[in-house]
Amino acid sequence: MTIETTRGRRARLDQEAVVSAAEEIVDRDGYDALTMTLLAAELDARVSSLYNHVANLEDLRALVQVRAMRLLGVEVRRAAMGHAGADGLRVLSHALRAFARAHPQRYAAITRPAIDPEAFFAAAADTIEALAVMVRSAGLPEERIIPTGMAVFAALHGFVSLEVAGYFETVDDQLDDVYELVVRGAVTAAVLEATK
Repeated sequence: MTIETTRGRRARLDQEAVVSAAEEIVDRDGYDALTMTLLAAELDARVSSLYNHVANLEDLRALVQVRAMRLLGVEVRRAAMGHAGADGLRVLSHALRAFARAHPQRYAAITRPAIDPEAFFAAAADTIEALAVMVRSAGLPEERIIPTGMAVFAALHGFVSLEVAGYFETVDDQLDDVYELVVRGAVTAAVLEATK
């Protein structure tokens, strides 16, 4: 990808162009493949000019994480509309899997330790709140919402991360049924927790 003006000269870079190009690299080659040298080549720019828009590689990776988490939040919030309780947890579970399948490398990025925790958790607000609403509407007391939500996510993430890594490719035709079992187990555990 080369950013050019209509006259054929390079356009001025801005942070949006830099981060968007970084996301393309992550989608294509993986989060760990992202380097400033590769990004500069993609943008037909000097490495030094990238530092006008991001502080360093860690800053760039933090921005990719934050934007990926924000995108997941938009998709999860959209899926959650009109749902509650166990039904809502099922819907969110399938939205998480759909996001990971559509954006496996960005999903991998958001499941790494947050580089900029403050910005990352602010971006995660929609996802966290959607999950909390579903868990709360299943009848859990407030003090059990966070640990139960974390447990549900951990169960789903275990399956989803193995799936996007290709671990299950020999049984691909059975994956929907297997995921449904994982979802049912996670949702049942959350509902049982509510009835203690």
